[in-house]
Amino acid sequence: MQTARITQMTTTREAQRGVRRTTTAGEPSARRLATRERLMDAAVELFGERGVLAASVEEICERAGFTRGAFYSNFESKDELCLGVLQRKGEQHLTAMQAAIDAIPDLQGRTMSTEELIREAVRVFLEAQPKEVPEQVAMMELRLHAVRTPELRAGWLAVHEGISKSVSDLLAIALDRVGARLAMPSDQVIELLGAVYETTVSMSLLRGEERPTGLAQQLATLLDALIETDCTP
Repeated sequence: MQTARITQMTTTREAQRGVRRTTTAGEPSARRLATRERLMDAAVELFGERGVLAASVEEICERAGFTRGAFYSNFESKDELCLGVLQRKGEQHLTAMQAAIDAIPDLQGRTMSTEELIREAVRVFLEAQPKEVPEQVAMMELRLHAVRTPELRAGWLAVHEGISKSVSDLLAIALDRVGARLAMPSDQVIELLGAVYETTVSMSLLRGEERPTGLAQQLATLLDALIETDCTP
């Protein structure tokens, strides 16, 4: 189910951005996907080190070990690559959420309270997240780049909305499994969780920490406050 959501999100993004497909089957080959991944990895490293504007296409290619031709056969521009990085980050969040949801039945078998279930699910979610500092910095840089680049905002918002919708769907599945509901609309809950996540990571980076301090506690406390276990009308 989660794979289908990711495929649908990717299809939507490519339709919006006009990403080209070059394989006869209409899907990227394994080699092409590997090339895209290496280019995005290199871009994330450079964005984290120097910022989006300071990192040129040439430098990204050099860091990844590819030519400019390889770059432009995968991305029409550096801005399209930026959207690809955002999409990939969103898919990582979805994969982490799915891992947390999949753990719920086993956790319930241990007769855990709803609060304990929430904290364990948050732990599983965070354990599945990439923890490298350059990537955390890169995501902040990318967000600022979108704010500064009017022609990029529509694509950025479209990707963000697609990811948020998938997160909302997965959250609904998780709540259904534990017989709970949200105390406010799911889109508002997701925005609050995102704000707490980003703020906690930012403060952790400012303090020079390798891992965000208190992130699991912050997310679990917020979810605990926003989830109602009495679903009686």
